[in-house]
Amino acid sequence: QEDYKMLGMTIGAFKGNEWIMKGKIGVRHANDPTLIGENDKFYLSDAGRSITAMLAARIVEQSEGRITWLSTIADVFGESITVLSPFTDATLLDLFLHSGHILDFDQVMQTEELMEWYDQVWAASQWDMPEENMQQRMELTKFLVNIDCGDEMCQEGRYSKFTYTVAVAMLEKFTGKSFDVLLNDYVFGPLNAPDCGLGPNTLDQSLPPLQPWSHFSGPWGVYDIPVLPGNQSNMPSSMTPDDGIHCSMESWKNVLSAHLIKNETFLTEKSWSILQDPGVNLYDAFDYAPGFIVDTSNPFVTVLQHPGGDQKDYAQCVVVPGANVGIVVAANQNLQEGMRQMVGYGKIMEFVSEHLSKATGIPINIENVQSIF
Repeated sequence: QEDYKMLGMTIGAFKGNEWIMKGKIGVRHANDPTLIGENDKFYLSDAGRSITAMLAARIVEQSEGRITWLSTIADVFGESITVLSPFTDATLLDLFLHSGHILDFDQVMQTEELMEWYDQVWAASQWDMPEENMQQRMELTKFLVNIDCGDEMCQEGRYSKFTYTVAVAMLEKFTGKSFDVLLNDYVFGPLNAPDCGLGPNTLDQSLPPLQPWSHFSGPWGVYDIPVLPGNQSNMPSSMTPDDGIHCSMESWKNVLSAHLIKNETFLTEKSWSILQDPGVNLYDAFDYAPGFIVDTSNPFVTVLQHPGGDQKDYAQCVVVPGANVGIVVAANQNLQEGMRQMVGYGKIMEFVSEHLSKATGIPINIENVQSIF
């Protein structure tokens, strides 16, 4: 920890639904000695996408054909909103594979109009009223599917921080229920994940901290700046389907272990295949399934993983169904390529991967794809 200036971090490896190793280091707050706790909650950022995808699979299965993976934006919203080409034919599955033409961050930063719109999304962020966030997602969707794309915008296969949000707006329109309610009813409740929720892992601003705070960290560990919990301390509240779930490691493990067990009382084999099999290749660099990067380079097993970060937190999940093992890890500081802390993180992941390889008798290597996210 001292060598690599890690602030606060927790990690665990599991087989089936049981821990086989766990560890935690550091503190909840850079200016307070309170240590990371056994069941602390962490912000998952993009690493929580697979949870949103599991929700979609459950709703599709239980809808009796009224909404499917092939339902389009135009099908679900009908005449309630205007949907321009090329968005009319984008399906629910397309949106979960970043193939529904929804803008990415680079494109949002290309025009003053788009940047002003994104500022408004941030300004509207709030965590008191789930129904308000449901309405904000509808307004966000209306805006994004009515953009004049031109030649450079709305390209397929670009990693987007908005596309799962549009997909969930479709699910909210279909069910009439908010994302919060749907997650609790369809995922967190059935999979025993009581410590998972939406938004920052804490809104309490008091010290000593009740949960880990987010931090801006310098690349050499010279400074760690705490981020005061609040409505804008992580990503905007309307965008939680893409980047906004928090969990304790115990609850996150319970959710992800379902991918190992493939319990057909939760999802059918067909749905598990949709969630785990590659559906698209992004940037000619990696295969992608709903909520997972799919690494098939290992001749023994397929590795599903997803990193995530919002420049104030970092998390990563790894699921290896063929070996019946997984890893969950989270930190309360930004971890990026070129940072001293990221080198330390890599060494920890290497150690855990080697332990899993010995425990299973199967070589398990985790490719570093952090720079893409």
